[in-house]
Amino acid sequence: MANEAAGFIEAEGFVPIFDAIDAMVKATEVRVNGVMRLGGGLVAVSLGGDLATVEEAVEIGEETARAVSRGKVKSIIFASPSRPVAAIAGNPRLLDG
Repeated sequence: MANEAAGFIEAEGFVPIFDAIDAMVKATEVRVNGVMRLGGGLVAVSLGGDLATVEEAVEIGEETARAVSRGKVKSIIFASPSRPVAAIAGNPRLLDG
């Protein structure tokens, strides 16, 4: 994950996240590292790639998830993630609740 951006999108339930993933991979070359349950009904997807691609994918994914979700959708992008964040982004099962 060195020199790669990492992104995460979080929403309530799997459906908004799966819809977001579908839209992101159809529109960009982003890498989907995995999906994780965070507890309390929250689900997140971990993304990787160059910064511009991750930014574009997160924008598309957030918009798509919001269109089908009744709850909040949140995201974060790390242009140059620290080693711990890069480890989680690369292996999101580390957080799977």
